Amino acid sequence: MIIYLLIALSLFELVVFAVNHYYGLPTHVFLAVIYVFNILLLLLAFIISVSLTRASKSERRILFSAITFFSGFLLLSVLTVGQMVWITNDFELKVEHFEYFIPIYLLAPIPALGYIIWKILVEAKYFNVKHFLPAILAFPALLYPIYELAGLEFKELSAFLQFETLVCNVVIVLSLLILTSAYQKTESALYYKCFLLYFILKYISDALILLFLNDLLDSEYPVATFTFTNIALYTILYRFYSKEIVYVSYQEVDEERRKYLELYAQVSELQEILKLINRMLRHDILNKLQIISGYVEAYRMTGNVEHLDKVMKAVDESVAYIDKIRELEKIVLTRSEKLKPVNMREVVEKVANSFNIEINVLGGCIAMADEAVYSIIENLLSNAIKHGKAKKVVIELSEFEDECEIRVIDYGVGIPSEIKGMIFSEGFRYGEAGGTGLGLYIVKKLVERYGGRIWLEDTKPHGATFVIRLKAARRKLNGR
Repeated sequence: MIIYLLIALSLFELVVFAVNHYYGLPTHVFLAVIYVFNILLLLLAFIISVSLTRASKSERRILFSAITFFSGFLLLSVLTVGQMVWITNDFELKVEHFEYFIPIYLLAPIPALGYIIWKILVEAKYFNVKHFLPAILAFPALLYPIYELAGLEFKELSAFLQFETLVCNVVIVLSLLILTSAYQKTESALYYKCFLLYFILKYISDALILLFLNDLLDSEYPVATFTFTNIALYTILYRFYSKEIVYVSYQEVDEERRKYLELYAQVSELQEILKLINRMLRHDILNKLQIISGYVEAYRMTGNVEHLDKVMKAVDESVAYIDKIRELEKIVLTRSEKLKPVNMREVVEKVANSFNIEINVLGGCIAMADEAVYSIIENLLSNAIKHGKAKKVVIELSEFEDECEIRVIDYGVGIPSEIKGMIFSEGFRYGEAGGTGLGLYIVKKLVERYGGRIWLEDTKPHGATFVIRLKAARRKLNGR
């Protein structure tokens, strides 16, 4: 269909020029037909490019926005020639008729050139040497006519501006050669191939126009090639309008790949947590229930009250496991929630009220977190009291440029050096006071989900200090 359209329009142009050449159409008739034909082609190209822009998204919309600007200015430039011919009442094309055509014509490709250069600069990291090879090989062939034409004596400013248009075409063609080579194996290559063909034709047409402006060529050849380039532009745009072609961007693909990797990491983490919850329910809690059952049976047989004490201890341990399961569920359930500004001083003070030791809270900061942040503070305080034997805890809150720091300082027995690298591991227990082995593991998982960090330092003269860095929300709050 597209080929037939191109052939039909080209044949119409060929017939008009052949009839004029061999039979000598009246000048006003010939120019009127070619003028209206070009106006119609560019008007249709402009309408299609506007439609494509509205129907497109992301970079494809930017591309067709540039083409809309381009086709609109081409249309405007042609209209100026017709107006000049009408004003002068001279139906033979002359250099002075292009007085306004050339400046507008020069502006037309600027957005397209800007977009193409921007795309190459942004995606250059995905290219290799072979992608630049076609442009390198084509450079001498494109440069030679420029070199020859540069030696002309430009009599008019319009001729010099047309020379600048020719240089602009060279840059666009070389850039499109790079993009065509880089996207050769993708569906997007069709975009670059089509526009590459068009700008090569435009390069030839502009060279002929420059020769005409310097009185080195009759107007017939530049007009013919210019008309054919407009046929090519309309045909190309109609091709993309009739069937949508996927427009791939390496940068967007890379961003999507990163999103999928992040999603995969999150799914893997959730699977890990769900497996842990399943193990705790099926193994740890079941073991505790069997222990309770055994001690109850022993109490029935012996009547020894010590067995009941052991039952209560196993019940307490089971409750602790269930509490940890609830905290692990928070990680799963809040995974999809958006982080929000949280006043960490309010969180710390609220959690501290549930403990019966001296807890001093100093400073304050606003962090990006959610409701699960309470579990972080609760686990660290529980760890300091139960395992660190601390009688006093100081929590210091401070804010840097983009981070909220939380320092939980206890003055207990501290943590032995040989186990410092293992305390955040899932299920790690140490000593007789070893609990579920999940408290600090849960803390680490929550901190990482907030995009933060946690590490351990020693407290002087004795004790342990847990340091947490979360993303601060101060900038966001100030921007409201």
